Amino acid sequence: MKVTRYLPAAVLAAAMLFFAYDILVDILTGLDGVWHVAIEFVVFLAISIVLAGELRHVRQLHREITTVKSRNARLAGEMLSVIHGQFRQWGLSDSEAEVALLLIKGLSMKEIAEVRAVKEKTVRTQAASIYAKSDQAGRHELAAFFIQDLMSVVPAR
Repeated sequence: MKVTRYLPAAVLAAAMLFFAYDILVDILTGLDGVWHVAIEFVVFLAISIVLAGELRHVRQLHREITTVKSRNARLAGEMLSVIHGQFRQWGLSDSEAEVALLLIKGLSMKEIAEVRAVKEKTVRTQAASIYAKSDQAGRHELAAFFIQDLMSVVPAR
């Protein structure tokens, strides 16, 4: 991904080097006229300006991505804190809270059993206890419980 991020800049830098070399050779050999060298120099300057703009744009995008990733991480942490707070209100055990998180993430009972190194029957029993304590009918209602507030702030299009 880093290579493709800088590919346009690399192409422009290569073009700049070519024109700088060509201008230098033209001046040293004296074979080309002033207009030819002047035109190449204008192209060299244009490429330099575009390259500087491209690098500035890439840096700006990188800062924006970093900012968004940081905000998303903070929000995810806050959401996880809210979820754990609700689990405590429901009186879920640590094991049930772990299973509940995995249910919300969408893992199947079998996958949760594999992740937790327990039997699938244990996960099903814990899931039933989670649904009873939370007064939710199943995994979809459990997940919806936590995202319904988020969905109410989504602007209408």
